[in-house]
Amino acid sequence: MDLALRLRRDGYAALDRDRQARGGGTTYASRLLARRAVVLGGEEGARVFYDESVVERKGAVPPPLGWLLFGRGAVHSLDGGRHRTRKAMFTGRLGPEQVAACAALARERLEASLPDWDGSTADLHDRLAVAYGGAVLTWVGIDLDEDERRAWSRRYARIVGGFGFAGPRLYARAWRERTVTDRWARRLVTAVRAGELAPPEGSVLATIAATDLDDSTAAVELGNVVRPTIAVAWLGVHAAAALAGLPPQERALLAETTAEDRRWAFAEEVRRTTPFVPALAGRVRRRTKHGGVDLRVGDFVVLDVRGIDLDERHYPDPTEFRADRFAERRPTPYDLVPQGGGPLEGHRCPGESMTLQLLVQTTAVLAEVLTGPEASTPDPDLGRIPTLPRLGLYLSVARPGTRRS
Repeated sequence: MDLALRLRRDGYAALDRDRQARGGGTTYASRLLARRAVVLGGEEGARVFYDESVVERKGAVPPPLGWLLFGRGAVHSLDGGRHRTRKAMFTGRLGPEQVAACAALARERLEASLPDWDGSTADLHDRLAVAYGGAVLTWVGIDLDEDERRAWSRRYARIVGGFGFAGPRLYARAWRERTVTDRWARRLVTAVRAGELAPPEGSVLATIAATDLDDSTAAVELGNVVRPTIAVAWLGVHAAAALAGLPPQERALLAETTAEDRRWAFAEEVRRTTPFVPALAGRVRRRTKHGGVDLRVGDFVVLDVRGIDLDERHYPDPTEFRADRFAERRPTPYDLVPQGGGPLEGHRCPGESMTLQLLVQTTAVLAEVLTGPEASTPDPDLGRIPTLPRLGLYLSVARPGTRRS
C-alpha cells in the first residue's frame, strides 16, 4: 500500500504498519504518491534528513496539503539562502524573550475564562484555541475587540483541524477558512503599507509589512505566526489529559510557583508522546546511502517523527508518559523531533519556544484547578492527524475560590 494511503487510513500508526508490511528496518524503502520513498528513522536518520546538502523541501509536500497548512510561497517550501533569509524574519521575533509576553497573555486569558467553567466541565480544546488565539492576535499587533478575536481564532483553528486526512467535509471547511484568513491578513498588510493602519513598532505585523515580500506572501507569513500558535491548543489538550491522569499530589507539585523546571520537563514529555504530525517529507537532492538503503536524486524522504520520539534507545518504556522524564535530560535536535529537528537555522520549527512556553503556562493554570477527566477517553486518537483525545476532552474543575493557594 502507498504510504499516503496508509497515512490517511492509519494516521500515527502508518509508518509502523508500513515498515512491518515491507519487512524494513529503521531505514527502509517504501512508496509515497506512487514514487520511491526512503523512510528515515532514529537519531542517525534525522541527521541525514536535516543535512541540506542531501535533502531539500521543495516539492516534498503536495500542494493540497502544503498550501492548505502553510500557504503558497511560505518559508517552509524554500531551501538554501532564500530559506535562511526568510526564516530570519521569524527567528528575530520568536525567540524565548520575545514570545514570553505572548505566553503570559495567553495565561491571563485562560485564567480569566475559568469562572465561565462553572466549576463543572469544559470543552478544553476550544477554550485553549480562543485563549491562545486572542493572545497571539494581540501580540502580533492586530487591534480587535473580543468577539473578533474569538471569531478569527476559531477560523485559524479550523484550518489546522482539517488539513490532515480529516475527511472531505473538514478538509473543504479548512480551505474555506484558509481563503478567508489569507484575504483578511492581506488587507491588514496592505493597510499598514498604505499608512492606514499603525501596528506597534517592532510587532510581527509591522515587521512583516516592512519587508519586500509581495502582499500575498506577506499575508501568508503573518498567518504562519498566528495559526501555529493557535495549533498549540492540540498539544494543550494532551497536556491537560496527562495532568488529569496524574495522582493529585503530582498535580500539586506542578502547580507550585517554584516548579518552573518541573513544568518545562512536563511540557517536553507532552510534545514527545503526542507530536503534531507522525512524519515529515523531503526530496533527495544528492545521492547517498544510509542504513544500507540508497537515496537517489528525486526520491521522497520521510522522517519517522513518532518513531524517533518513541525510540527506546533514548526513552526507556517509550509509550509510558513520565512527567519528569526530562527533569535531568536535555533532548538533542535529532532525538526529539515533535516539531521537526535539526539546527535552528535549518528547517527546525522557529515556534518551539512559543509552544513550550504556552504549555508551561497552561500547565501552571490547569494543575491548580483540574480534579479529573470526565465523560471522555483521554487516550489520543492515533487515527486522527493532528491527534486529539477520542470524543474530545471534558474536564472537571474546582469551583472558583477553591483553587490551591
